[in-house]
Amino acid sequence: RTKPHNSTRDMASRGNNDDDGDDDDNIDVGENRFINDGYVEPTMADDEAFRWCPTHAPNTAAAALLTAKSHTTSNDGAYNTSIAASCDGTRVGVVTTSGRVHVYDRDETGATHEAFVVDVGRGVNECAFASSADPHVIALACNDGTCKVYDGRMGTSSPVAVYRAPFNVEDVESCALGGDASDALLAVAVGPHIAFYDRRSTSTAPLTVFQDAHSETVTCVRFHPERRSNLYTASVDGLVCAFNCEAASGGFNDEDALISIMSTDAAVNNIGFCRTGASSGTEHDAVWCTTGIEEVHIFVAGGDPRRVGVPLAHVANAREAAQRVSAASAPDFASQVDYIIGVHDGVAPGELYVSAGTQSGAIGVFPVVRGAPAAIGTPGYVTLDAPVAILRNGHRDIVRSMYWDANAAMSEASRVPLTCGEDSLVCSWRPSVETDGGPVHVDRARPPGRRHSPY
Repeated sequence: RTKPHNSTRDMASRGNNDDDGDDDDNIDVGENRFINDGYVEPTMADDEAFRWCPTHAPNTAAAALLTAKSHTTSNDGAYNTSIAASCDGTRVGVVTTSGRVHVYDRDETGATHEAFVVDVGRGVNECAFASSADPHVIALACNDGTCKVYDGRMGTSSPVAVYRAPFNVEDVESCALGGDASDALLAVAVGPHIAFYDRRSTSTAPLTVFQDAHSETVTCVRFHPERRSNLYTASVDGLVCAFNCEAASGGFNDEDALISIMSTDAAVNNIGFCRTGASSGTEHDAVWCTTGIEEVHIFVAGGDPRRVGVPLAHVANAREAAQRVSAASAPDFASQVDYIIGVHDGVAPGELYVSAGTQSGAIGVFPVVRGAPAAIGTPGYVTLDAPVAILRNGHRDIVRSMYWDANAAMSEASRVPLTCGEDSLVCSWRPSVETDGGPVHVDRARPPGRRHSPY
């Protein structure tokens, strides 16, 4: 059986090479042994890890997008915990601690108009939209041990399907819709496992459960935006795993589906996809992740499974890097930078930004740039530059999530940043709009922010 090159390498690093002297070191695995499929290790000249260079032009349209607060919405006084966007960014879901998910439509100016509210009545950890093949469907990962699926065309009083987590797990951390062109597969994070459900089936029992990929709580599951059968998962164990779920209808397991294992050496808080420009400008050819020690990692997530998982960038101590590069232009902001929010695409392929926030709700947007030439191929080769914008006078508490995709192929709405925070506010940011000048009212009687206790 042929396995992808880097999958073989990574599994070996997890302990498959046993030197304890026992006979099991020399077992003949016969049909299951890995064979050479003709793969040739790239040279420095054509290896993404050495060839990829982030691009940044100081006067790009990306910087102009980030100038002023234009629209603010309050969500019932509850904490906002995350934002999920539809494939084109014209619809977003904002998860709150009240058990409600507010779904907004966004116009070409980026302003939000509430489409409907899903009131689960219990805590919701995350929501996820289907692709353009089924744009009205939204899935909710709930802390009552279920994943609920709603169809916006049929009302939100009751879900169209409810899937219960196996093993009596009472908290579903994350969910994702994908698997094929029709998004028939639902992936759900269940403790340290990933459960799969077939939405076409009348049965709500799991199709299969991956039990061996992660050893601690799975925090994120995400299907690739273009390769809908490729699932990426992240965990407190510090690993990001990539799986090919093409054989879902016929049954599959985590060993056969595994493409690659990526290590960050810290608990992974969030993952997403971005464009490095190494392939097509519109294709998401990399996966990014942020960790509990405020670092950023970027790995290859392109079409060649043998290259998936190759490290592209590691912004070590990203919080300290953001503080350092902000010191000259915004010393008051620099001293307060406390956490990393996410990674975002700029207008041009390879133009990437990292967002970071303060306890008082200011947000800095930092371009990812090349470091010293001598550091090529090492973590120090990619770092952060001075912020292109600092978003102020919007939030007054910790910012939990930011959605922004400025790529030229995306909708006008997706190019306008949208943020949500623990002050219950949802802020949309766009250029050439004056701020209201006054602070947004926040109920200071609420408990302090919880940015550093996300689980």
